Amino acid sequence: MTDRLVLASASPARLKVLTQAGVPPLVWPANIDEDAVRTGLKTTDPSQVVTALAQAKARHIGQLLTNPERSRPNAFSLESKAREDLENLPRGERLAVIGCDSMLLLNGKLRGKPHNFERALQQIHELSGASPTLFTGHCALALKRSATGFTCENEVVGHSQATLYFSEISAEEARAYAKTKEPLEVAGGFTIDGLGGAFIELIKGDPHGIIGISLPLVRKLLTELGFFWPNLWKVLPNES
Repeated sequence: MTDRLVLASASPARLKVLTQAGVPPLVWPANIDEDAVRTGLKTTDPSQVVTALAQAKARHIGQLLTNPERSRPNAFSLESKAREDLENLPRGERLAVIGCDSMLLLNGKLRGKPHNFERALQQIHELSGASPTLFTGHCALALKRSATGFTCENEVVGHSQATLYFSEISAEEARAYAKTKEPLEVAGGFTIDGLGGAFIELIKGDPHGIIGISLPLVRKLLTELGFFWPNLWKVLPNES
């Protein structure tokens, strides 16, 4: 029997990466206060910051799943099919939860999502000709189905990083890109798998992490938790 994976993120890019890799997850976005998590940290190390945020997201979903009251279908903030899949998971079967978070280290500062046009435009100007580093934290939990819900067995964390080399971006190009709204809600204010990809000349490091989730790292973490990566593959109907 194949194992199941829950992605604690609403990111379409992360969902696409996993799905194209044959691992379509159950999507359950973790609504956490990221600013509060960062404020409570005693470090500003980029790798530790993104890892702590990823950990908070995975643990949030893990706590909902291991709380017997939250394990009932009507308490899941999931689509009905996903709720059904979790409720029908046989006793003793294992479930993986993945949390991720990405931030860009640019000019000595960690940058998240710009959220608005002005901030995105300013950040695009800073990216022009720059070589920032994107850090993506990962946290994986192993849960087991019990009679009352789920129990958490173990947790592992890790991070990926990559340095990006941006070409020169003209003021007109920067404004046009910001107007598309694509960079507003993505970490660092750019994408590599969208309109922003044309401005990136070279990548050194983990390319998957730039999109928001590192397949090699996720496989490594799940292997540490005792999962067999091929057991997560789902055969699509037209491939059977």
